[in-house]
Amino acid sequence: MFADKIYLLFLLILPILAVFFAISYKKRKNALSAFFSSTNLSSLSNVNLEAYKIKYVLLLAAFLFLIFALARPQFGEKTQEVTRESSEIVVALDISRSMLSRDMEPNRLEKAKQILLRVIEENAGDRIGVIVFSGSAMWQCPMTYDFEALKIFLGDIETGSLPMGGTQISSAIMLAAKAVSANPANNKVMLLISDGEDHDSKIDEALEAANDIGLRILTVGIGSQSGAPVPNSESAVSDYIRDGVGNVVMSKLNPQLLKNVAQRTNGTYFDASQRDLFSSLTKAVRNIEKDKSESVQRTNKADRFQIFLFLALLALLAEFLIPITGKERI
Repeated sequence: MFADKIYLLFLLILPILAVFFAISYKKRKNALSAFFSSTNLSSLSNVNLEAYKIKYVLLLAAFLFLIFALARPQFGEKTQEVTRESSEIVVALDISRSMLSRDMEPNRLEKAKQILLRVIEENAGDRIGVIVFSGSAMWQCPMTYDFEALKIFLGDIETGSLPMGGTQISSAIMLAAKAVSANPANNKVMLLISDGEDHDSKIDEALEAANDIGLRILTVGIGSQSGAPVPNSESAVSDYIRDGVGNVVMSKLNPQLLKNVAQRTNGTYFDASQRDLFSSLTKAVRNIEKDKSESVQRTNKADRFQIFLFLALLALLAEFLIPITGKERI
């Protein structure tokens, strides 16, 4: 088994080198034959043609072993004990009907999922959970280190997953606070993505609960302040929700609410429309203090490139020490 198999492509050079050495040997032999016959070559010349053969074989062997060393052969196993350093990150995603508005491409919800996927990819070693909320909140994916599971759960998120309509940010904050309250470390953070259209009177109570346990909230406002109509469903983009008198309902980003949530929990507000969103958001999440949690044992394949590197050096040394001339002729 090789860890870097791409270097094995250099093996294609070996036949070319072999041909080159064979031609070089033949030219040397022909050059000597022009001055000495084959019967008295050994008695009149001190050139050792057999030494050239051995040197060429050793050079080919050295190249072969170097290629194997570069490809990092691995066999056998080694066990390491490492201390996991991670943060507690709770992701809360608004899945209310207004998240279907298309003032962000392809719509607010899909844009939010793209942002979350990027954050999860950049923080694969952290313990992350996903909450979805509208009029209520629930866990889409419990707190886990499983990066692949997080991606699967994230892909399954859609509007209409919760029975209650509307938007209650407080329900997501309370659920997150309860989940991470048992962790004594100061590395608890919540990433909340919403358009901020909150229909909730319990936000102050939720923020107090977050502050009590040291839960810092980073908020991402998604949408535009000019607003966009709200489709009736994800597939019906020309049929919009209307009010009681038949006017199309416009959903607008409410950044002030999201800024207030971040400010009161020592967090930061981000606008999803800003150009450097990914870099600034990733930097903010990465700067969270890491907690040294339990030690875990990891079993990996053992690198054995040292063996082939040693053989390559040995072959090169042997090639260097072999003389190409015999005893001086009198």
